[in-house]
Amino acid sequence: MTARLILVDDHPVVLAGLQALVLGLPDLELVGTATCASEALALVRGQCPEIVVLDMGLPGMSGLMLAERILEGAPDTRIVMLTHYEEPSYVQKALRIGICGYVLKASASEKVVQAIRTVLSGGVYIDSDLEDFRSEWIRKLCPASGPSPAAANGTLTYRETQVLRLAAVGHSNKEIARRVGLGIKSVETYRYRACKKLMLHSRLDIIRYGANHGWILDV
Repeated sequence: MTARLILVDDHPVVLAGLQALVLGLPDLELVGTATCASEALALVRGQCPEIVVLDMGLPGMSGLMLAERILEGAPDTRIVMLTHYEEPSYVQKALRIGICGYVLKASASEKVVQAIRTVLSGGVYIDSDLEDFRSEWIRKLCPASGPSPAAANGTLTYRETQVLRLAAVGHSNKEIARRVGLGIKSVETYRYRACKKLMLHSRLDIIRYGANHGWILDV
């Protein structure tokens, strides 16, 4: 099954490069390109893509604002952000909005493909060149031991919080089971209970909850 994809960038050379990158991939179907926010919003409404690859530095409306608009109308859309900004504050803003992929424009093109496939599988991708942020983010999401703030306040049990944290960082139920030493059915049960208690209805809700409750780097 192919995933429907839209590319958004105001630089023709960059846009052409992205098109060349994805057109040869059998699991992706390019359904449109846009050079500004209004074109992108119209394409998303008309084409209902699974994923949007989006430049942060668009004219008239920032990529972050555009991502918010897209997710307001189509919350299940996965967004990969392309940017020159390496500052942790920009990464955190992107994650809080619900953007699932953050790739530096200076990186190799293979990282764009990797980011697309990671977020399509339900994960979160942060450029490996942002290693300090990635390491701190994962450390806060996945502490070695001890109750988290969410578990301590009585809302979630320790296991529910542990599973939800790993889900927020993009791990599948199978990967979570291996990491915490539980069966997949147990992981599914803890994840279901946590989401039910917190009224989280989608992957995006889980990411936003983690971002808003101190599970990622504070900057």
